[in-house]
Amino acid sequence: MRKVLLSQEINSEGRKMLEGKFEIVVAPDTSQETLIEKAKDADAIILRTTSKVTKEVIENAPKLRIISRTGAGVDNVDINAATENGILVCNVPGMNSLSVSEHVIAMILHLAKQLSVMDKAVRNGNWKVRSLNLSIELEGKVLGIVGMGNIGSLVAKKCHDGFGMKILAYDPYVKERFKSFDYTFTDSLETLFRESDFITLHLPNMPETNGMITKDLIFSMKKSAYLINAARGGVIDEKALIDALKEKRIAGAGLDVFQHEPPNLDNELLRLENVILSPHSAALTKEASTRIAIEAAQAVVDFFDGRQPKYIYNYNFLKEKGFI
Repeated sequence: MRKVLLSQEINSEGRKMLEGKFEIVVAPDTSQETLIEKAKDADAIILRTTSKVTKEVIENAPKLRIISRTGAGVDNVDINAATENGILVCNVPGMNSLSVSEHVIAMILHLAKQLSVMDKAVRNGNWKVRSLNLSIELEGKVLGIVGMGNIGSLVAKKCHDGFGMKILAYDPYVKERFKSFDYTFTDSLETLFRESDFITLHLPNMPETNGMITKDLIFSMKKSAYLINAARGGVIDEKALIDALKEKRIAGAGLDVFQHEPPNLDNELLRLENVILSPHSAALTKEASTRIAIEAAQAVVDFFDGRQPKYIYNYNFLKEKGFI
């Protein structure tokens, strides 16, 4: 029986699709050493965000034929090494768009209405906080969106149509798709960061985007502006963001992702009151977890049943090399 390695347990609905067809092994932890050991005789890996399939994992897994991600991002897979070995890398684009977009909007609302401050004040008996007019309205505010893919475009739609926000977007690859929308596109990140009241990031972490959100961009924001990141921690200069928050150069931030996950307990972000944090959980609603697990498992089932999986991230590269 073929072996499927789960880097972590997946939703039970996805697991049911594998039971009886494969030997299922769950890695006891997310360390690289464990993944290398457990992948040695694996035919497939279903990979969650917390583990990495590196070149070393692949070179020590001679039977491995498919890596199926429980998400859209594939930055925790060595795509080149997988392709060189004829291994399919599958992902599930769009499956978590709704959950992530709602999480981002929740952060925007939380920051706009200063809910953390209000909650703490009430618990401490400070009823007078209500008279300080700390919260703001969203209508008419400029929402800067970096990356207008599945998630970014959904955030744009919900915030524009639902809250009356003005959309200022940066995405050179897809702006032609939005010609009929009441959105403004800019070719300048500098303009977006300078003019937005809220900025939300929706781009993958790859060599071209790693560190894209620089200190200069962050420090060019309005003092009243907020930055939201539910994409990947590596796209932003985290130290610069910490400095901006400490110095009150910006009003605040909402972060679901970090440069190192989980963040070290001495990370200054954990002690700042003008930032709200979540544990890379924007995609992990009950509904999205079910959808993602089912689709990730389906890719493995399809492959070994002789069908082409729906989403093959490295399809063109594999085709060029004659593997498909």
